[in-house]
Amino acid sequence: IVGAGGASNIFKPRSVGEGAGRVWYAPWSSGSAYGLLIEAGAKMTQMENRIVLARFKDGYGPVGAYFLHLHTYTQNGYGEEYESNWFPALEEMVGKRYLNTEASHVSARPIPTCLRTSAIISEMNAGRGPIHMVTMEAFQDPHLEEVGWENFLGMTVGQAVLWAATDIDPKYINPELTTSEPYVMGSHATACGAWCSGPADLSPPEYFWGYNRMTSVEGLFGAGDAVGGTPHAFSSGSFTEGRLAAKAACQYIDDGKGEGIVVSDKQIADRKAQIFQPLETYRVGRNEIVAGTVSPSYILPMPGLQRLQKIMDEYCGGVTVSYMTNDKLLNMGMQKMAIMEEDLEKLGAEDIHQLMRAWELRHRHRTSECVFQHTFFRKETRWPGYYYRGDAMKLDDDNWHVLTVSHRDRTTGEYTMSKAPCYHLVNDE
Repeated sequence: IVGAGGASNIFKPRSVGEGAGRVWYAPWSSGSAYGLLIEAGAKMTQMENRIVLARFKDGYGPVGAYFLHLHTYTQNGYGEEYESNWFPALEEMVGKRYLNTEASHVSARPIPTCLRTSAIISEMNAGRGPIHMVTMEAFQDPHLEEVGWENFLGMTVGQAVLWAATDIDPKYINPELTTSEPYVMGSHATACGAWCSGPADLSPPEYFWGYNRMTSVEGLFGAGDAVGGTPHAFSSGSFTEGRLAAKAACQYIDDGKGEGIVVSDKQIADRKAQIFQPLETYRVGRNEIVAGTVSPSYILPMPGLQRLQKIMDEYCGGVTVSYMTNDKLLNMGMQKMAIMEEDLEKLGAEDIHQLMRAWELRHRHRTSECVFQHTFFRKETRWPGYYYRGDAMKLDDDNWHVLTVSHRDRTTGEYTMSKAPCYHLVNDE
């Protein structure tokens, strides 16, 4: 069973300070939950569905609790309500059914998260930033003020420390918001992950092939982040999925499906040699230089990660390009990814810790490759605010109200892309 691997930030690195104190979040993000599955030949779904988060600036504190519990709202740098200014453009992109703007109070408008993020991005690009969270009103209530501080003391201590260190009291100053780099974080907030079988009692034939949470690879099960098509599972949902997958895997064994599976000594030896190769590459290549760390014979994990994230950021719709991409950029990015994969054969690791980093880089690269393929395949902008296809700026339900599915051939490395029907278990119309 492949389980949750934490959110995979494959677009741009954050400094250590920005991540400090986030006790509620995965302390690392390698993409291994996806990289391992893709390498095994499992079909993946919705890998283009990344998320861009609105966050309190620099401390990276989450904003959801403030919106929901404190009923705060946002304004631009000039103290103006700005979201409604962007409703006509958003409606043109996604249609009215996805943009519910009937509520009268700005903080109560239940527009989707991606569209709220899109409004922030648009307002900033229009030169009317910074964006502020209006906390001064809510914090006049002592109870709400206490809730506001405890929200970070319990989840993102670094945000409370940053405010204290920079003389920002949200009772008297409305703090700044910003948008994050994109995250690939299936189960928690997006639908990316492996194409897995659903439960027997609910699934249509296209979603079911014998055992709950089994991937398209016979006997390989997934849970949490690993499972695609199940956004908003969060921690309790991932825990539940783990139990479901474990029970299904046990049933698979009880049914005798695992009989005859033999792992040979040669398979073990070959995999061991593959895993430890970066240590050997470093040991040999290190002898070619007399000082420093740069060698013509190997690439180290950190420079490799920076190279990967620069490719993702600039070609696949990252923060420095305001989340914009198109078919030309995606094609160029995939070419650069292919060249990088050749270089990753020369990964070097000086110790066991760097060996772990080397394999995290390999898994992120494979995950990023899959994200490129899916983003190129879906020729529409389904989630404005998370990314934009500049060559297809509208949501296209006629052609793309579907789940995207990919399969990477383990021998050739070639991807086959397809569409799968998207059924609504709950009819919202």
